[in-house]
Amino acid sequence: MAALALAWLGLMERDRRLLDGAVALSGRVELPADVARAERQLLASRRLNPDTAPELARSALYLGNGRPDRAATVLRQVVRSEPDNLLAWGRLYQLVRRTDPATAREALVNYRRLDPVGARRR
Repeated sequence: MAALALAWLGLMERDRRLLDGAVALSGRVELPADVARAERQLLASRRLNPDTAPELARSALYLGNGRPDRAATVLRQVVRSEPDNLLAWGRLYQLVRRTDPATAREALVNYRRLDPVGARRR
């Protein structure tokens, strides 16, 4: 049992390192090879990790590299699998509010559902 726990902790640490490396890399990607490398690291860090942080980082990577449609697709996947993810609903709303009114409306409704006090302040 202890060996299994250690193996799992090792995998989680590997995933965290991949995520950290990809996030650091995505802040300075200009070459297509760097974008592809950051994307590979983000996908690999998600392999056995239920956390959606790699997906949120991947959406930011796509948006920062002029691929808003891919970013929106990733955010839609996140809210489908994790409907109580306030950050994902907020980012999805910001991304599609001018291009996809139906999705923007859904995102805003869910954002307000999850943070009714904060949504009123904005």
